[in-house]
Amino acid sequence: MIQDTGSSLYTGVIRFYSLPDVRKYLKEQLERYQRDFDRSSNVIGSLLRNEGQRGMEVIMSKGWAKVGALFVNVEEPEKGGMEVTFQIVTEMKPRIAKTEEVLRTFESVEALPIPSEASFLLYLRGGIPERLVVDTTEPRPEIYYFKGDFATV
Repeated sequence: MIQDTGSSLYTGVIRFYSLPDVRKYLKEQLERYQRDFDRSSNVIGSLLRNEGQRGMEVIMSKGWAKVGALFVNVEEPEKGGMEVTFQIVTEMKPRIAKTEEVLRTFESVEALPIPSEASFLLYLRGGIPERLVVDTTEPRPEIYYFKGDFATV
């Protein structure tokens, strides 16, 4: 049985109001990608051990048929699901590597002369961080605290 696996990958812009928040988000994304990668790798490893066969012979399915713009596998669902899971694992590797690289070099970003009131726009494409815009036009929102005492009459 094939398990649900993979990541929901975001493409778009996310606003942050501090660089530590950007770093925290990137670390959380990397941890999620690594968990998904491990889970998917375990699914593949489990099937290979259960089948007692080697390599791509177990993973590749011949049951694919093109229906419109979509490939459909009705004949070999186990192998078809495994092939898709293998493809997901293959696509995860560069995503993890790029996110690790961004985090490794993030100190260089933090060393830039950035105004304290700036916000940050992180552009992600397919879950991969690609650009960071330092936005000085939309400052960090002011936070007001309310402190009060209540009395029962």
